[in-house]
Amino acid sequence: MNILRSFIFILISLITSCQKEENNENHPQDNEKITISEITDLNSSLNETSGLINFNSRLITHNDSGGKPELYEIDQNNGSIVRTVKIKNIENIDMEDISQDDHFIYLGDFGNNSNKRKDQVIYIIEKNDYLQSDQLEAKQITFQYNEQIDFTPSDNKTNFDAEALVSIGDYLYLFTKNWGDEKTSVYQIPKLAGNYMIKRVDTYDIQGLITGATYDKNTKTIVLTGYKNFNFFIVIITEFPLNNPLGGKINKFFINLSGSIQVEGITTNHNGTYSLSAESSLGFPAVLYKMSLN
Repeated sequence: MNILRSFIFILISLITSCQKEENNENHPQDNEKITISEITDLNSSLNETSGLINFNSRLITHNDSGGKPELYEIDQNNGSIVRTVKIKNIENIDMEDISQDDHFIYLGDFGNNSNKRKDQVIYIIEKNDYLQSDQLEAKQITFQYNEQIDFTPSDNKTNFDAEALVSIGDYLYLFTKNWGDEKTSVYQIPKLAGNYMIKRVDTYDIQGLITGATYDKNTKTIVLTGYKNFNFFIVIITEFPLNNPLGGKINKFFINLSGSIQVEGITTNHNGTYSLSAESSLGFPAVLYKMSLN
C-alpha cells in the first residue's frame, strides 16, 4: 500500500467510524446470526470480480467493465484460477452479476453507472455447453427500463444502474443500484431470448447501494450485498410472493470485514453456507469470504 493509499484508507476509516453508530442504530449488526470469515486472496486477474455462482461444486466468477468475456473457476482454498471458459460471441461492456437455474447460466451485462446505456443484456449459457467446452456461444436477452426516459450522461447519479440478479422459477429478477436515491427497485425478466421493455415491480428504501444477489431455493431466501458510506451490509429477504421479491420480510445488517468491503459476488453453497467475492478496493486485494446465517 503506497503513501497515498494509506492516507485515503486512514481518512475513510475515520469517516466510517464516525458514521457507524448512526448506521448500526438503524440496522444493528447481529453477530449471533451472521458469521463471515476471510478464506483467501483471489488471483490478481480477478481484481474486478463482480459475480459468483456455485455450479457442480465449482465456484465461478467473472470480471466487470474492462474484463474479458470469460468465466473463471476458482480454487476455493487458494484463490487461483483452475479453468477459464471463453464466450466467443459477446464482449464485456460491464458484466455485473451471474445467476443460474437447473439448465442455464445467466450472465448479466447491465452495468449503467453513466445512465446512458440502451444495450443492457443478459447472456444465456447452456450448462451442458459449459461443462463440455472451454469456448462456447451464448443466446441473448436484451432489455431497456420502461421508466427510463432520460439518457443524459450523469456518472454515479442514475437510478438505472444494476449489479444484482437472481433466478426464481420461470423468471429472472434484477435489483437496481440507485446512485441517485439509494433505493433499490426490482424488475422481472423472462428467461427466453428476446428483446424486452421491463417494468418496475416494486421499490424499497434500502438506504445504500446494492452490489450482488443470490437466491437459496431450499430456504426460499434472497440475500443481497451492498454498502453505504464504505460500510458493508447484507439484506436478507424472506416470506415474499413469487412475483415480488421486495414484498416480503426485509432485514438489513451492517457487518465488519477484515479485507475489501467491495463485495459484488455472492452465491449459496450446498451445505447452506454462502461464498462472497470482493474486488480489489482501498489497497486491499480481491478476496473470497464465507458466510453462515446461524
